[in-house]
Amino acid sequence: MRKIVVFAAVCISALSALGQTKMTVEAPRVVTVGTPFNMVFSVNALASLSDFSPPLLDAFIVRAGPSLYTSQGINIVNGKQTSSVSTRYTFTVEAKQEGAITIGSGSVVVEGKTIKNEPVTIEAIKGEAPPQGGSTVPNERTQSTGGVSDQDLFMRLELNKTNVVRGEPITASLKLYTNVQIEGFSDWRFPTFNGFWSQETEAPQSVNFIEENVGGRIYHVALLRRYVLLPQQTGSIRIEPAEMVCSVRIRGGSQSRNMFDIFFDNFQTVRKRITTPAITVHVQPLPAEGAPISFTGAVGSYSLTANFDKDSINAHDAASLIVRITGQGNINMAEAPKISFPADFEVYDTRTTDNSKSGVNTISGTKQFEYPMIPRSAGTFTVDPVEFSYWDINQKRYVTLRSNPMTLNVGRGSGGSSVSGHHDAGVSQMAVRTLGQDIRYIRTALPVFVPIGKRFMGSMTFWSLFIALLVGFVIVYRVLFRQRERNKDVVLIRSRKANKQARMRLKRAGELLSQERYAGFYEEVHHALWGYVGNKLGVPPADYAKERVCAMLLERRASEEWVSEFSQLIEACEYARYAPLPKAGEMDKIYGRALQIISNLEQTIK
Repeated sequence: MRKIVVFAAVCISALSALGQTKMTVEAPRVVTVGTPFNMVFSVNALASLSDFSPPLLDAFIVRAGPSLYTSQGINIVNGKQTSSVSTRYTFTVEAKQEGAITIGSGSVVVEGKTIKNEPVTIEAIKGEAPPQGGSTVPNERTQSTGGVSDQDLFMRLELNKTNVVRGEPITASLKLYTNVQIEGFSDWRFPTFNGFWSQETEAPQSVNFIEENVGGRIYHVALLRRYVLLPQQTGSIRIEPAEMVCSVRIRGGSQSRNMFDIFFDNFQTVRKRITTPAITVHVQPLPAEGAPISFTGAVGSYSLTANFDKDSINAHDAASLIVRITGQGNINMAEAPKISFPADFEVYDTRTTDNSKSGVNTISGTKQFEYPMIPRSAGTFTVDPVEFSYWDINQKRYVTLRSNPMTLNVGRGSGGSSVSGHHDAGVSQMAVRTLGQDIRYIRTALPVFVPIGKRFMGSMTFWSLFIALLVGFVIVYRVLFRQRERNKDVVLIRSRKANKQARMRLKRAGELLSQERYAGFYEEVHHALWGYVGNKLGVPPADYAKERVCAMLLERRASEEWVSEFSQLIEACEYARYAPLPKAGEMDKIYGRALQIISNLEQTIK
């Protein structure tokens, strides 16, 4: 059963393909006189050689053919089954003479139906033959020199025009020309279009080569990028060069031909940087004379439509006027036309929808402008024709498009409006109450008037406030200045904080005392005493010495009694840190003496 289903699917697919059977011709676009090339007639159906009738090939020397090749297959992707069949008739021919040669229509009979191909024109030139198999084999001149010349490999940025007016679309094509084998690309730098609005329209993922005749020589040419440019300024605009590095495979430079060269070719890869020449585009300003008022800079060829989205509505209901501009040119730069609406219409911000897209040579599509509005009174209203002007590239003149006048019938709303759009009449009480929800009325309270000639500027109150602010500024500035100067004195800052930091350490020592952590207690008392004196006198910890510190305390008018007490307490703490457990009550005495010493020194040191 499964085989029957598959067979039926194949038959259905074959019948479907038969309904779209066609024949095409495959041949190089440019050939060299006397150089053989393949001419292939391809049919997407199964046929025999006897069913094929070739066209007249009088302009060619037929070296071989026709040879027949057929193929068929079934592809299943994501559960979807497709079938393909193909028949190919191949001739090997040579062009007899230079010029354009037309390959006529051949025919093939498929299931009793005659299928013909469209004629194809190729160009035959007298010049260097292209490498066989495309651009994968270097020519003899490159092989013999071991290098790549600028005639073998180069890149161009081709513009379809270089003299334009502002806003006129330009097509820029970046192409690679080669007659050598290219293995890869690196260090791309695409052109920058300063002074243009640019849009990339083609960016092939893979490099595909076709043949072109350049100065009587056949090159393999690949399109790298294609852009649409819109000049945004006038004058001469320079397009800076693009560049890239190509890795090229060439024959080695050795001139010797030993026995191994008969069987092996010595190839190497070289890197060549290629750049495009700089191009200058001359942009002329649009003529100022004759420019319509409705012209906003559009260039190209356009059509215009304008209409209301509804033929009739009620007062206070929403409606929109739709304006569509269709054509090609710089349509993406087109601005919304100015429309004069009746005074009874409340108009909101315009909504713009850009449905344009970049084509091969220009930008085309539709740009829509929607004008939302709410009529506030009933009646029949007429909006004047919408105008849109542009510069026609082909006619070289300004063209103004006008729509027909547009009429909107507005009925009475639920609020009971009775006003006609053609008469200046009042509104009903109900309509006023409705409008009061979104309209702020004129203030009706009595205003506060100021006597003529009486001003706050220059009055006594003004000058009093001015002087007070000035004095306050001076006072604040002096206070902040003094504070900043004090902060610069590090010794003074340490001296101010000495008592606070010492008492914090003594507080920590008291906590250690209550926890009976004797070693830590003496450590904190020792640090508290030395830290206080060091900060107060500006002595760094590296210079702590009892004799020196005591001398400095005496110089600062500290009493000899408290200086001696300080020295004895330091010795006691240093001894107790490494001595056996102290006697009961001795630690409390040391803690009290430390507090008393710091308090007395704080009062006496100047």
